[in-house]
Amino acid sequence: MSLKLLDELYNKIDKLNGFGPKNILLFDKLCGSRLLDIIFHLPNSIIKRIKINSLKDEYIYKRIIINGKVKSSWSSYKKPKISIVTLEVNDQILEIIYFNVNRNWFLNNFIKDNEITISGELIRKGNKWQVIHPDYIQIKKLEEIIPIYETTYPLTSGLSHKKIKAAVKYSISEIPGFSEWINSELLKDKNWQSFNKSLLKLHFPKTLEEVENAHLYKERLAYDEALSRQLALNLIRKHKHKTEQKTLININTLKDKLINNLPFKLTDDQQDVLKTIYEDINLNKRMYRLLQGDVGSGKTIVAFLSILHVVEHGFQGALMAPTEILAYQHYLFFKKYENIIGIRIALLTSKMQKNIKINIIDDINNGKINIIIGTHALIQSNIKFKNLRLAIIDEQHRFGVYQRLELSKKSPNTDFMVMTATPIPRTLVLTDYGDMDISIIHSKPINRAKIETISVSIPRMNEVIKAISRAIKNNEQIFWVCPLVKDSEKLDLAAAETRQKYLHNIFPNNVAIVHGQMDSRDKENSLLQFSKNEKKILVSTTVIEVGIDIPNATIMIIEHAERFGLAQLHQLRGRIGRGTKNSVCILLYDQKIGEIARERLTVMRETNNGFLISEKDLKLRGAGEILGTRQSGGQMFKILDINIHENLIKIANKNSKMIINENPNLIGIEGEKLKQLLYLFGQDKAVKLIKSG
Repeated sequence: MSLKLLDELYNKIDKLNGFGPKNILLFDKLCGSRLLDIIFHLPNSIIKRIKINSLKDEYIYKRIIINGKVKSSWSSYKKPKISIVTLEVNDQILEIIYFNVNRNWFLNNFIKDNEITISGELIRKGNKWQVIHPDYIQIKKLEEIIPIYETTYPLTSGLSHKKIKAAVKYSISEIPGFSEWINSELLKDKNWQSFNKSLLKLHFPKTLEEVENAHLYKERLAYDEALSRQLALNLIRKHKHKTEQKTLININTLKDKLINNLPFKLTDDQQDVLKTIYEDINLNKRMYRLLQGDVGSGKTIVAFLSILHVVEHGFQGALMAPTEILAYQHYLFFKKYENIIGIRIALLTSKMQKNIKINIIDDINNGKINIIIGTHALIQSNIKFKNLRLAIIDEQHRFGVYQRLELSKKSPNTDFMVMTATPIPRTLVLTDYGDMDISIIHSKPINRAKIETISVSIPRMNEVIKAISRAIKNNEQIFWVCPLVKDSEKLDLAAAETRQKYLHNIFPNNVAIVHGQMDSRDKENSLLQFSKNEKKILVSTTVIEVGIDIPNATIMIIEHAERFGLAQLHQLRGRIGRGTKNSVCILLYDQKIGEIARERLTVMRETNNGFLISEKDLKLRGAGEILGTRQSGGQMFKILDINIHENLIKIANKNSKMIINENPNLIGIEGEKLKQLLYLFGQDKAVKLIKSG
C-alpha cells in the first residue's frame, strides 16, 4: 500500500534502462530494489578532487582533474596487456596507463591532438608523471561532468560503484516535493534543511560547505526516521487501548495460597510490580506491558501470580516460551503448586502425542484448563480458548512492534505482557517497546549466591577439567555450553556432540547432552536426569540460555566465549548461582581474539549487573542483534543509529506524543504530511489503524 504521492518511489530500479532482473536481486541484497530503498542507501565516504594546471610534487597521491592534449598512444598485446597515452600538459608530459583495456574503447577515446580532461590519482615514477586507470576521461569541449566532490557507497559483489551512482541519481530525481513536517522551531534550532535538500546534498555535495555539513543532513534524516517510529508506536498504543475489557477487582484466594507455600519471600520490587500489573489488568482497557528484570530477579513467579489474578475471576491464562525446553521448565515449576492452589495446568507443545494433544486442546476450548503453557505457537495457531484474559510472552525479543500488533488482533479481549530475558537498553525500550507500559524488577532476592566470572584460554583446558572433578566430589553440577551442534568446516568451534564424548571418556556415565536438533522426549529425559542429579554434567548448545533452573549447578563453562554476545553470555551465566553455594562462570576463549571480543570478556569479569551489560552490549553490537532482528549485528533502521542519535529519539518521542494528543487521527494538512513521513519510512501499518477506526 502506498500514498499516491509516493507511487514513483515504490517502483523498482528496473524501470531505468540498463537495469534488469539480475540488478534487482543484487539491489535487494544490498539495500532493497525500490527507488524508496535506494534513496536511503547513503554514501559511506567521499572523494575530493582538485583542479590543477601543472604537475607538481605537492599533488602526488592526490586525486586531480587536469586538461591536456593527446600526443601519442601505444598498446602492447602481449601479457600483461598495457596501453599508454602520452598527454601534454603545459610543456609537461603525463602518462595515462591502462592494463587489459578494451582496444576499441582505447582507440576511440585517445585520438592524437584531441584535448581531454582526466581525473585520477597522480603518482611519480622516477622522472615520469603518471595516472593509472583514470576514473574519468572527457573530451574538453563538452560540458564538464567530473565532480570535485563525489560520494562513494557500500557495495556488494556484482554491483559497481558506477551502477549504484546511476541508480541513486535516478531515484533522487523521482522524489516528489514534500511539504515540511518538522516544526519550524526545531528546524531552526538544529540548523536543518528540508528532507529533499538533505537527501540531495548528502548524495551529491557540490561545495566544501555541503561536504562539511553532511552530519547535519544525516541528522535531519535520522530524526525523520525516529519521528516516524515514535508516531507509529503512539498510534499503535492508542489503537490497542480502544478495546474495552470487563473490569476486575482484587481477589487473593489463589494468590495467597501460592505465596504462602513458596520457599522464599517476594522482594519489594516484585510486590511493587505485581501491584501495578493487577491495577492494569483490572481496568476496562487492555494491558500491554513489558516486564524487565535482570537474570535471576524472579520474573517467573511474577508471571505465575499475574496469571492467577485472572484465574481468580474464572478466566484462562497462557504463558508462552520461545523453546519447548523452556516451556517444559515453566510447566514443571507451575505444576508443583497445581494441587495446592486447586487449579488445572497443562503443557501443550507441537511434539506431543496426537491423542494427548487433542484432549488438551478440547479442555482448553471447554475452559477446563486454567493455565496453558507452551511455545509461541499457542496464540499464533488455531487453538481456541474459552476465555483467555492474559497472555504472557516469555524471554522473547524476536517479536517486533507489528508482530505484537498482529498478535493482539488475534486475541482482541486478551491482556498481553512480554518478559525479557535480560534488560533492554533504555534507548531500545523507546524505539521498540514504546507501544507498551514498562515494569522493572531492579533487585534480586537477597539469598542469591555469589557468581565469580573468570576467563581461561582453551590451551588451559586441563585446569578446567580439574575444577570439574573437584565440583563432582562436592556433589555439585556443571553446565558446559558449546556454540554449535555439529563440527563446522568454516568455524573452528567445539561441537556439543564432540565435547560430550570427550567428557564422557573422563567422567563416564556422568554426562548428559541437550541441543536444538534432539527429539523432544530425548531433551526432556536429559534435562530430567540432570535436574535429578543423576548426571553431573550437562553439555548443551544455547538452548539452555533461558529459564533452566538447577539450584545444585555451581559451574558454567562457556566454550569459545568470544563468539557470544554480552547479553547471551550474561544470560548463560544466570543458569548458575540459583542455590545457596557460590558459583563460578568460566569463559573459555581462543587466544586469537579481536579487541571487541576481548572487551566483552572484560565486561563479564567486571560486573554481574545486567542493566550495565545491556547498555555496553548495545555499543558493541547493533540494535538489530540485541532485539533478534538480525543474526550478526548491524542496524535495524535505515539511517537512525541508536548509539549516536539517542537524543534525537528522545526529542521524537516527546514530539510524537504531543502530535498524537492534539491530532490522534492525523487529519488535515498537517496530518497528511505526517502520513507521508510514515509511508516514507515503512511505518504505514500504523496509518491503516487510523483508517480501520
